[in-house]
Amino acid sequence: MSTVFGPWSRRACCTVLLCCALWSGARPAAADPAGDDDLSVLLLKVEELHRTAEAAEQSWLQQNAEAAARDRELSAVLGELRDQELRVDEAEAMAARLAAEQYSHSRVTGFLRVLFSDHPGQALDNASKDRTRARTVSEVVGEVRAARSRASELKDSAQLTADRADQARQAAQQARDLAVERERAAQAELAALTEGQLAELDRREAVSSDLRQQELVASGRLSATDRTPSPAARAAVSFALAQLGRPYLWGGEGPDAFDCSGLTSRAWAAAGTAIPRTSEEQWARLPRVPLAELVPGDLVIYFAGASHVAMYVGHGLMVHAPHTGSTVRVAPVGALPLLGAVRPPGPVS
Repeated sequence: MSTVFGPWSRRACCTVLLCCALWSGARPAAADPAGDDDLSVLLLKVEELHRTAEAAEQSWLQQNAEAAARDRELSAVLGELRDQELRVDEAEAMAARLAAEQYSHSRVTGFLRVLFSDHPGQALDNASKDRTRARTVSEVVGEVRAARSRASELKDSAQLTADRADQARQAAQQARDLAVERERAAQAELAALTEGQLAELDRREAVSSDLRQQELVASGRLSATDRTPSPAARAAVSFALAQLGRPYLWGGEGPDAFDCSGLTSRAWAAAGTAIPRTSEEQWARLPRVPLAELVPGDLVIYFAGASHVAMYVGHGLMVHAPHTGSTVRVAPVGALPLLGAVRPPGPVS
C-alpha cells in the first residue's frame, strides 16, 4: 500500500533513473494552499484508509487460501470415508457368511460328531476347523467394529473440516467487504477535491516520502552500496520493473494487473523460485535480513501487520504495486513505515 494517489499523481515513476531524479530534485509548489490543515488531516485519513484496505485484502487472500486448503482436506477425508464404508460392508458380509457357516456346523456338538462318526479322524479334523472358524468370526467381528469406529471418526472429521472451510470463506468475505468499504471511502474523499487540492496532496505525499527516506539513510540502517544479486534475483527484478505502469488489482498476479504480493510472488516465480503468496506469509516464512544487507531482489515489508510488500531494486529504491487506483511504480525504499526485509532463496551471488 502506498500513499501515491494513482492516476492523478504527477510523480509516477517510469524508470529507476526517473525516480532517482524525482527523489533528489525540487518539488513543485502547492497548487492550492488553501485549507492546509484540512488537507493534512485528509492526507492522513486517506493513507489510513488505503492501509487498512490493503491489510483487509491480504487477509482476504489468506482466508481464501485457507478455505481452499480445507476443501482439499475435506475431499481427501471424504475419499477415505468412502473407502472405509466399503470395508465396513465387506467385513459385515464376511462376518455374516462365517457366522452362518459356524451355525450350520455347530448344531451337533463336536463331541457327538466324533462319537457317532464312521470316520472319527475326519470328525476331529472338522471340529478343529470349527474352532478355527469361530476364531475367524471373532476376528472379523472385531474388524467390523474397528471399521465402523474409523468411519464414524472420518464422518466427524469431515464435518469439522467442512465447518472450518465455511468459516474461512466467511472470514474471506468479511475481509473483502471491509477492504471494499475502506477503498470506497478513500475514493469518495478524493473525488470531492479539486485538481489543485489533489496536486497539493501529491506534493505532501512526496515530501513525506522523502523525509522518511532521508531519516532512513541518516540512521545508517540502509547500506550506501548494493551487494551483487544472483542471476535469479536479477531475473526477478527485471520482471518486476517490466510491470511498471500496470494497474493495481485485488488478487492480481498478472499478466495485466497486480496487487503488492502478487507482483513479488509472480516476479520470483518468473525467476524459477516459488515464494508464499501474501505479504504476511512472505514476512513469516522467508529468512529475514537486515536493511543494511539488502540485495536487489529482496522483499521489503511495510507496516506492523506486514500488510504491504515491495521488491528492492537497488540504489535505495523499491518497486511495488501500491493500492487500488494506482499503478506499479518505483519509490524510495523508506517511503512507507518499514517493518523489515526478507530474502527468497538464492538472491546473493
